Amino acid sequence: MARAEFRRVFGAEARTAGAAGWQSNALSREAYDAADLLYGSDTRGAAPFFPRIDGRVFRTLEIPSTLPTLDELMGRPEYPDDAIVDHLMSLLRDDRLNVFTLHAEIEGMGRRELFRELLAAGKRQRVKYVRLDDCARELLANRDAIPVCDQTYAAIDGRSGAVATQG
Repeated sequence: MARAEFRRVFGAEARTAGAAGWQSNALSREAYDAADLLYGSDTRGAAPFFPRIDGRVFRTLEIPSTLPTLDELMGRPEYPDDAIVDHLMSLLRDDRLNVFTLHAEIEGMGRRELFRELLAAGKRQRVKYVRLDDCARELLANRDAIPVCDQTYAAIDGRSGAVATQG
């Protein structure tokens, strides 16, 4: 039903999906494969991979979030508002795809100014912003080079409960 509604609203098939709260399992991976999605972004991890759950390897590329979200940092004594942007910028690495997940209700609403500061810091440091669909196409051009990794559940610093992670 969600795919049909997406098609009705946008006039095209969805090419990607992301699990709310990084809650992903074999059933959602099956749905992604059946929908022939270009990629999913359902986990926290370090690099793109093909997920394996209970020994089964899924064919939809996973591009994990690699950076903490603002809500995982906000309100913590070690990350006062005036230190969050510098901290996030310090986590960027030149040797990998850096994926930051934003939440409309946080970055688009209550913490808009903090998000603006993050974008300005990225501009100052000449961060190159890329589209994940473009990255997925580039990666999938050489499928054999993409690792298969277990998808597990683990705690993430600053987030309650367990989330899907790259094993």
